[in-house]
Amino acid sequence: MDFLPSWSMQSGLLLLFVALASLAFIIQDLLKLLLRQYVSPLRNLRGPPVSSRLFGNLKEMYNQENTGLLADWEATYGQVYAYKGFFGGSRLMVTDLNALSYILGEPDLYQKPRFVRDNLAAMGAGHEGLLTVEGDTHRRQGPAFGGPQIRTLYPVIWQKAYQLKMIWLDKITNNGDKESCEVDVLYWLSRVALDIIGLAGFGYSFNALTEPNNVLSEAYAAIFSNARKLQSRTIFESWIPLLRKFRHESSEEKEAQAIVNRIGNELIEQRRLDSLEQASNTQSSKSTNKDLLSILVQSNLAASVNQGMTLPEVMCQISTFLIAGHETTASALTWCMYALAKSPASQRALRRALQTISPESETLDDEVDRLPYLDWVVRESLRLHAPITWTMRAAMSDDEIPVQQPYLDKHGRERTSISLKKHDIITIPIQAINKSKVLWGEDTLTFRPERWEHPPEKIKMIHGLYSNTMTFLTGQRSCIGYRLALAEIKILLYVLVRDIEVSIDPTISIDKTFSIVARPSVQPDRSRNTMPLLLRAVQAVQQP
Repeated sequence: MDFLPSWSMQSGLLLLFVALASLAFIIQDLLKLLLRQYVSPLRNLRGPPVSSRLFGNLKEMYNQENTGLLADWEATYGQVYAYKGFFGGSRLMVTDLNALSYILGEPDLYQKPRFVRDNLAAMGAGHEGLLTVEGDTHRRQGPAFGGPQIRTLYPVIWQKAYQLKMIWLDKITNNGDKESCEVDVLYWLSRVALDIIGLAGFGYSFNALTEPNNVLSEAYAAIFSNARKLQSRTIFESWIPLLRKFRHESSEEKEAQAIVNRIGNELIEQRRLDSLEQASNTQSSKSTNKDLLSILVQSNLAASVNQGMTLPEVMCQISTFLIAGHETTASALTWCMYALAKSPASQRALRRALQTISPESETLDDEVDRLPYLDWVVRESLRLHAPITWTMRAAMSDDEIPVQQPYLDKHGRERTSISLKKHDIITIPIQAINKSKVLWGEDTLTFRPERWEHPPEKIKMIHGLYSNTMTFLTGQRSCIGYRLALAEIKILLYVLVRDIEVSIDPTISIDKTFSIVARPSVQPDRSRNTMPLLLRAVQAVQQP
């Protein structure tokens, strides 16, 4: 048995070697990161002092929507400056419109940073979904989201909107002698958005409005929740890839992912069989399935070998539909209801406009879409309350970004372009541009839909995808599902606000918290996302 001490010593030495080798790789990756940050020309830009050596200005950035931080920074440092990220790395913050147009107009040169893509992938979007892919792959996946395809989904939206209205009216009726009823509208708007994207996106009935427990929705909830908890770890893994080797998936994560994969494969296979059957049916040339997944599968079957999507790519779109089409739309609707609750005059004006359109009209879709005051309300709400308040890009190579206005660096030198090194990170502050006093005027923080009747001249310089705002971005990486989002928002507002008044308890204060999208919370409890509003049936409301 003399060999036992020798074997134990050898095992110990082997473990020590593995540990030291792993540590060496980690240190190597960390040194590469620090070196890139040290040679970045962004270090020459002006910017705010750091509050933490490890986290830089990130803690302040997390709460910036509630503090007006970016407006203060822009007033102090101009439209081009740098703030600090992890380990003191400089990140470009830019509100210069020429620079933004250039960055967003070069999607191959300026892509989502690796840690952003990894975070989205961890939330279920995968590394092959529309939210995470770049270049030709992204361009190949886009055609299923065009205007004609979206209009075929309107019946689903109308059905779910009326279902939610009846639920709210029942709550009001069953609230005893009280005319109003307090409801968490975030909860219900999240559920109706989930139902809509399930049916419109991939033909799946979550029945979230009536059945709180659904195996697929619970699986996605588990994946999203776990990914949010581990965002910081995912970021460090992007910088130090070896750390991924030490990630351990819980049994809950594995079970949730298995459910998603099983149901996703079943949905895709059923759409494939339906499409093949439809193609062999000479009686009809059009498919009866109108959901986006069916359109993707049909396009895939018709595409050439090089243009078709792989099975993992199609699978990732299911999660993408949920992340991009559920979370963001629910956030946008919730903040719109909040804005109307805080502005009773605007709400009354909207209701009067909505009541000019009969629910029985044969051209209801078009009339709702074109109703001026409804359009103004949606534009104004999306300006003030963009679901995603900022986004990021990383330079794929060294570059010089042109600017509209010269600026001063921290050495007092005037600059006419922004110098970048490969891997430098850019923050695009969507809300800071949407709320800029320079562009929108002194009342920029006021919810005033009437501003869209005669919008400020300066906003014409904002080349956004929608409404001269940055809410849906611009260029090839703009929000590909914005048409569906706008249709949902307008139809739900028509159905709900036409017959229900919303108000808010004046004693509560609502803040924004962030995890992918802006969610409301009642102060001082920021740990729970909720939007409690008071609902009252319109027939009980005295119209002026």
